Amino acid sequence: METKRVDYKQLLLDEINRKREEMITIANSTGFTSNETIECSQELDELLNIYQRAEAAERNHSLFRQFIKRVMLFFALQKVSYKS
Repeated sequence: METKRVDYKQLLLDEINRKREEMITIANSTGFTSNETIECSQELDELLNIYQRAEAAERNHSLFRQFIKRVMLFFALQKVSYKS
């Protein structure tokens, strides 16, 4: 059985683009300061915040993995130097 990896980042980007288009449509029909436009804008803001938090977490995770690799290398080299 083949498992497919879901690209959540792309799904989120697709939803951001869909919400942006929805906001533009609503703004054009009800006005840029209408309650409907503002509500849609706030939903878009939340999606963008989620995306930015995901990006930051991904960067932090990558930095953490690099740090762990360096720490492991450091201790591995310490073991080698103690044996010598």
